[in-house]
Amino acid sequence: MKADVDKFLIRLSGVDLDEDGPTRPARSATLKTREYQLRVAASALVLKGVEPTSIRALSDIVTLERFKLVLRFLLDRHKGQTSPQVAQIAAFLKRVARHWVKVDDMTLLQMQKVASRLSTGGRGLTAKNRERLRPFDDPQTVGRFLGLPRRIRREVEKDRRAPKLKAVLAQSAAAIALLHAVPLRIGNLANIDMRKHLIARGKRVYLVISEHDTKNGEPIDFELPAATVEMIAWYVREYRPHLVRAPTDALFPGEGSGPKAAYGLGPEIKATVFDYTGLVVNAHLFRHAGAKIFLDQRPGQYEVVRQVLRHRSIETTTGFYAGAETRSAGEHFAAVIDKLRAEPNQTPTRRSGPRPSRIKPKGGSR
Repeated sequence: MKADVDKFLIRLSGVDLDEDGPTRPARSATLKTREYQLRVAASALVLKGVEPTSIRALSDIVTLERFKLVLRFLLDRHKGQTSPQVAQIAAFLKRVARHWVKVDDMTLLQMQKVASRLSTGGRGLTAKNRERLRPFDDPQTVGRFLGLPRRIRREVEKDRRAPKLKAVLAQSAAAIALLHAVPLRIGNLANIDMRKHLIARGKRVYLVISEHDTKNGEPIDFELPAATVEMIAWYVREYRPHLVRAPTDALFPGEGSGPKAAYGLGPEIKATVFDYTGLVVNAHLFRHAGAKIFLDQRPGQYEVVRQVLRHRSIETTTGFYAGAETRSAGEHFAAVIDKLRAEPNQTPTRRSGPRPSRIKPKGGSR
């Protein structure tokens, strides 16, 4: 099984230059995701009673019967309801069946029907994320959320414990400040290298990440606000040294000489936000929250959001956030109408001449 998976991942990476391979080589993060999805599928089959020794290759996973068995297991885990994870695994296994195993057309058509029924549409925010963003309709909640790094810093500086006991909290403050300024994906945030990615140009500091290191191949090059730079400098100067286990340029150092793992930094950020605000905001939701907060102030300015989130197309941005600012758009609209209504104007003169005739509805008056 492992040998077949390894060959499949090599093909996705584009290393073998197979003419039947992908038009665009998969990034390392994508390869890890695909490997994880295959592991989930194999585990689901075993938990459904399939003999492990019968799973020797990818062709043993994507028979029509086992394809359905995997998805039934995942649906049961989600109380019978589809989800983005279920839909993504269904679509991925269908592609494996088509491009790697090369199942017959009838089997592929049946898989397509199943995958289509499980699709979540792929556009717009999930119901869970919409619910988690609802508190951001309140300006005071927005203020507490955006002021969180400064609040944490004040508390850390008042805390009389040794710096090494406060270092992780200071790290969270710096990470949250960065996510407020540039809503990065957690993988890019965790892997920030101080020498490679934080570039000083005169008195300004830029966050620069190559297109080779981003999920969708879009480069990141943004000037960081002065307040964010100061928060990072405070953390690096006072607390980062207490987190370093071996020489490293990682902004958020891990246990060894590399950066802190995304699965460690992400929960740390989520827990800190909840402890201080009561909001359930994981690292990825910072992207949605940032978009909503901005669009509430500037309804319709999707291009700005696209640039900041580094979406490849404006359709992606509008697909996610069209309607997210409906409440604020309504307020802006009402404010314009109220302003015009309140402005003094000349009293209109009564129109002279005959009134336009009224058109009676068919069937006469009622």
